Amino acid sequence: MLRNLLILVLIFNCFFCFSQNKKTLIKEGNSLYNDSSYNMAEMKYRKSLEKDQDYFNAAFNLADAIYKQNRFEESTSLFDALKDNARNNEDLARINHNLGNSYLKENKLEQAIEEYKSSLRLNPNDEETRYNLAYAQKMKQQQDQQQDQQQDQQQDQQQDQQQDQQQDQQQDQQQDQQQDKQQDQQQEKKEEMSKKDAEKMLEALQQKEKELQEKLQKKKVKGQKIKILKDW
Repeated sequence: MLRNLLILVLIFNCFFCFSQNKKTLIKEGNSLYNDSSYNMAEMKYRKSLEKDQDYFNAAFNLADAIYKQNRFEESTSLFDALKDNARNNEDLARINHNLGNSYLKENKLEQAIEEYKSSLRLNPNDEETRYNLAYAQKMKQQQDQQQDQQQDQQQDQQQDQQQDQQQDQQQDQQQDQQQDKQQDQQQEKKEEMSKKDAEKMLEALQQKEKELQEKLQKKKVKGQKIKILKDW
């Protein structure tokens, strides 16, 4: 009986030491965190989780320490994974708030806004969350305006490019028309010259033919015998 009692005392002491150890580690981590030694705090929180992987405070503080080291994508994943382990609405509201902050740092404004809204549904009196929500909404509005301006600029550029292309096409068409017109004019001049040359050649042939006929006519006249009248 005494032996069994001693065993129970030892088990209780071991459990108490184990519990104290993980809490001691998280306290040391918190002290380092408050001194802005976020990397050292992270190691303490990880050691605390090695003692108890379901230790919510250690997991939450670990995500905070990673966030403080600007590893926002990693902290976002850790905060998001903590949602299922929240012990109550207060914890869940804190998770939503910090997750919103991580999304905000990643410039994922829509997700940040949704997380802040979820946090405020659970804790409507949290002014810090309300302020962050308003800030994220303002940033989203500015982002949308910039995107609209960029789209307008792109459309203007596209229109300018289309106009330039149309002008280039018109100029090319005008140049082609001018070239065609010049070629037609040159062809017409060639045809006119050919026609005039043909007429001149024809006139020359006709003149030669006329001169030849005149020569033949003269020869005939010279070759004729003149009849002498008889004396009666």
